[in-house]
Amino acid sequence: MQIFFMTIINKEKKKEIIESLSKDISSQKGVFFVNFRGMKGEQSRELREKLGEKNAKIVVTRKTLAKIAFEREGVDFDPLSLDQEVGFVFDFEDGIGAAKVLSEFEKRETISFLGGFCEGNVLSAKEAQLIAELPAREELLGKLIGTMNAPISGFLQILQGNTKGLLQVLKQVKV
Repeated sequence: MQIFFMTIINKEKKKEIIESLSKDISSQKGVFFVNFRGMKGEQSRELREKLGEKNAKIVVTRKTLAKIAFEREGVDFDPLSLDQEVGFVFDFEDGIGAAKVLSEFEKRETISFLGGFCEGNVLSAKEAQLIAELPAREELLGKLIGTMNAPISGFLQILQGNTKGLLQVLKQVKV
């Protein structure tokens, strides 16, 4: 978890933080805003590890700096509208993996969804939670292959059934 909490940040450090956030915003597949108030150090470490496995990361910074970075990247979202302490979770892979990890932590009541941003749309907290319930890409591909394979399998069974029936009729005639 990158934490940019400091009481006094000089201009150079602010520029560095904004550049880093802008880079993350431009390369993300989804951003989720979470309230992490009350999260303990061990839980924070575990969250960072699980997000890392999903090619995602959490960044905690001043909302004013995040606002500048979002504006710079053309995202119509104002982080100052969020009242709580905000962690910005960037998902660089599919937009769903990080949401699933966050949902797991939300069930443990260590974080809560505040909203998100995915494919050009600002998401409410409820919409961000719904993304976490979507099946993974691999699961969807498996279902698609199964659906595509079902008609072929049925056709083969019909052909085999007709062949077996024909063989039984021929055996009856022969006897």
